[in-house]
Formats: sequence, structure tokens, C-alpha cells
Amino acid sequence: MNDNKKGIHFLFKYRRLWLLSLIVGGGLGAGVSFFIAPRYLSTAIVYPYNSQARKDLVSNPQFGFEFESEQLMQLLSSKSMRDKTIEKFKLYDYYNLDTNEKSWNADLTKRYVKDVVFQRSKYLSVVVNVTMKDPQLAADIANFQIDEVDQFRASIFEENRTADLEKSKEKMEILEQEVQTLADSIYAVKGGTNDLLFNFIENLNNENYDPSQFVDSPELEQLIIDYRFSYNQFIAARNEYDTKRQAMEDPIPSVYKVDRAQPSYRAVSPSLTVNTMLGALAFFALVFVMRYLLEKWQQVKQEEVKA
Repeated sequence: MNDNKKGIHFLFKYRRLWLLSLIVGGGLGAGVSFFIAPRYLSTAIVYPYNSQARKDLVSNPQFGFEFESEQLMQLLSSKSMRDKTIEKFKLYDYYNLDTNEKSWNADLTKRYVKDVVFQRSKYLSVVVNVTMKDPQLAADIANFQIDEVDQFRASIFEENRTADLEKSKEKMEILEQEVQTLADSIYAVKGGTNDLLFNFIENLNNENYDPSQFVDSPELEQLIIDYRFSYNQFIAARNEYDTKRQAMEDPIPSVYKVDRAQPSYRAVSPSLTVNTMLGALAFFALVFVMRYLLEKWQQVKQEEVKA
């Protein structure tokens, strides 16, 4: 008898055993499902902010693009947002973790990353999927992500923009002092009445003004060149500072909350159908292997008796 016929004969011979194993395994899988705590999924959908200034959004309203979508994903997935969420909802208590254990933080992170998932859709929106044993908690965590990310992003920008504004202000003040020092030097070298010198220096700020009629020494000529150069730098620095200061007063564009999460009371796990099928297949495989090994053992014993 060839191998194919032997295999078919083996399956047919124990056909009742195979059927019974499938039934018993399916029953065990279904039974286990009732001892597993149900888990519920809540979903929130948000589109990224637009990086344009708010005044530009009035005439050209639109969602953000791929760059903004990636940036939003990074913010939501960051450790800072994760820590904010964990502390807000006391998730270490939810997961029943012993904070005295050295590995509790790593275990908490592992479970959080598994239960709070961020995905970017093909439409550049960010989908927040939260799976928890409590449907209300799942919805609250999902909504917290899309509500908190604006404040989190604003705090990052606020810190950076404030530091940058202070540097611009410092640069402007240094140049302003430099301009004043050069003006004082011109007063000292030129001499004469203060009114005449004041008008003379004020006219230096005019690019079309020809100061040659007042220049009577090489020293004064160099001071005028230095003054004009420093003054132009000061004007550029002042304009830069004013632009940044104005930008600080404008609110940062927010994300677009398309769908807020709602509690869903239909469990996504455990699945009775899936667990039944897995139980049936697993138990069938176990019985099949044991029956096959027993069959081989009996054949070996029979051959030993014949010998």
C-alpha cells in the first residue's frame, strides 16, 4: 500500500475520533471565551492642522498635508503624550501593576502601546484606536488624545518661539546700542550745534542723502560708513523682531476633529467564533499527533513480534 492510500486509510479509520476531537476542541474554545474579560474598541479620527497662518486659512481653508500628518503622528506617539495619558487615567492601576517592581514601567509601556494605536489613513487623517475592558474608558482615552495634542503642541512651540523671540530682541538691542554709540562718536568728531548734528544724523538714515558736504575728515567718513551699515542691520533686526512678536500673538492652528470617540458596548474580543475554530483546530491537531504516534508504536510492536 503506497503512502497516499495509507494516509487516506488512516484518516478514514479514525473518522469518528477526528469528528469528536473537533467537537470537543470547539466546545473547549467556546468555553474559554466566557472566562476572558471582554474588550471594547473606541475610535477617534482627526485631521492634521494646517501649517499656514490663521489669517491665510480664512481665504484658503484646508487640512494639513503629509508632513503635518506625520508630525501629528509623532506627537501622539511620543513619550510625553503617553505619560500624560497614563497619569490622567491612572493606567498603572488599570493594569494592576506593582510599581515596586523594576519592570513595571516597561510592562506598562508595552501594554499601552498595544491598547492605544495610532494609524495614518490613506486620506492623511490620523485614526486613534483604543481598546480597553471598560468602553467608557476607551472612549475617554481616545478623545483625550485629540484634545490634548493641541495643548501639547502649543507648549512645545511656545517654549521654542519664546526663546527665539528673546534672541531676536537681544540682537536688536545690541545693534541699537551700537548705532547710538556711532551716533555719539559722530557728534564728538563733527562738533557744532546739536540741532545741526541731529538733522545730519537723521538724514544719514536716508539712502538718497549725500553727506559729503558735511564730511571733513577721514575719521568722520569711516564713522558714517559704519553708522549706515549698523543702522541697516538694526532696521532688519527690528523688523524680524516685530514679525516674530506678531506671530506670537497669533493662535496656533488646531487639529480638525472629524469624529470623536463614543463608547461601544459591543466587545471586539474575545471572539466566540474565532476561539471556537482555534480550539477545534488545536485539539484536532493534538489528537491527530497522539493517534499517529500511537499507530506507529503499534506497528513497531507488531514487527517485533513477527521477528
